[in-house]
Amino acid sequence: MYVQVANQGWLNNQRNTSFYNAACCYSRIGDKDAAFRNLRLAIKTGYRNKTHILVDSDLENLHQDSRWAPLINSVVPIQPSGNPRSSKLITSDIGLFYKAFRLAIKDTANAAHIFKEKYFLKGSIGLQDFFRSKIRDTEIFAKFVLKNKDFYQSIESRLIKSDQLKEDIYSNFEKFKKLYPDAVFPNVYFVIGRVTSNGTASENGLLIGAELLARTDANAKLLNKKFPGWLMDFNHIPITVMHEIVHFNQGGLANEKTLLRYAITEGSAEFIDELITGKTDGGYNDFRRREKAIWLDFKKAMYSDTYDDWLMAQEPKRPRNGMYWAGYLICKSYYNQADDKVKAVRDILNIQDYKTFYEKSKVDDYIDEAYSSN
Repeated sequence: MYVQVANQGWLNNQRNTSFYNAACCYSRIGDKDAAFRNLRLAIKTGYRNKTHILVDSDLENLHQDSRWAPLINSVVPIQPSGNPRSSKLITSDIGLFYKAFRLAIKDTANAAHIFKEKYFLKGSIGLQDFFRSKIRDTEIFAKFVLKNKDFYQSIESRLIKSDQLKEDIYSNFEKFKKLYPDAVFPNVYFVIGRVTSNGTASENGLLIGAELLARTDANAKLLNKKFPGWLMDFNHIPITVMHEIVHFNQGGLANEKTLLRYAITEGSAEFIDELITGKTDGGYNDFRRREKAIWLDFKKAMYSDTYDDWLMAQEPKRPRNGMYWAGYLICKSYYNQADDKVKAVRDILNIQDYKTFYEKSKVDDYIDEAYSSN
C-alpha cells in the first residue's frame, strides 16, 4: 500500500489525502509504524485539517503513542478570518473549464488529457479538493461532459456571471456573524463538476458545484429533460453557500456514528440557512401531510449507525433527504423555545451530547402541534 500511495497522485491534494487514508487503514489494523509513516507524509505534502485528525476515530489507536503529540503539533492549520468580507469568492475555475471544454469538443480523443492539463492542474486549490472528493477520474469526467456538451454550453453565459452574486453572499455572511459571533469565513471556490454535488467543504474552503445551480427560465426545458429535478436555480447559489458556511463552522460538534448525529449535522445547516436567507438548501414540499409518519420512522432508527436509507428516497415511505428534514425540525424546535437566540445557535453548532440535545429540543411536542392535522 505504501508504494502505491506514494506513486499514485498527480495532484498534491490528492496525494496528501491518499497518504492520510492509508494512515487510517494502518491504524485500524494496528500497524502503528506504517500509520505514523503515512500520516507524516500526508502532513508533509500539505494535509492541514488538524481538527479532523484530532477527532478521526480511525486514528484513535495512535493517541497514546509518544509520536502522536509531536506530529500533531507540527500541523499548521488553516486559519480563516472572522471578518465576513475577508472571504475570497473565487470564480476563475469556471473560465478555465470553458477554455478546456472548447478544446475538448474539438479533440474528443484527447479530452481527458485536455481537462487534466488545462482545467484540473491549472485550477485553484479548491478545484483540486473538489477533484479529490467528487471527480476522482478524468476519463469518466471527460466522457460525461462530452455526452452532455449541450448542457454545459447552455449554462456558460449564466455561470460566467457568478460574480454578480457576491454581495448577496457577503450580506448573508454578515448576518451569520451576528447570530454566531465565533463564525469564521474561508474562501469560496466556484467549480464545475459532473452534476454530483452542488456544495461541499474542505480544509481550504467551500466548494460550490456551480453546474448544479445554473437553471434559468431560458434553459429549464433542456435541463429538466436531461436531469429531472436535479438542478437548482442560479439565484439559489447564495443559499447553498450559506448552508456550506454553516458546515464549515461545525468544528465544535461531537463525532458520533448515529443517524441522529448525521441528521443534526445536516439539519442544523438547513435551519440556520433558513434563519439567514429565508430558505433551506433542499426542498421539503414532498414531506407535506406525511410529517408525523416519517418522524415516527425516524425515531425508531435515530440511534442506529447508518444513514443511507435516510439520505436517498425510500418511497412510498419517504422522499430523499429525510435525515436533513428530521435534523432541521429538531434544531428549529430547540431554537424556537430558546429565550437567548444567540446562545441557541451556539448550542446547535457545538453539540456534545446528541441525545440530550434532542430531548431538550422537545421536538415531539413541536411536531404534534405543528402537524396536528396529519
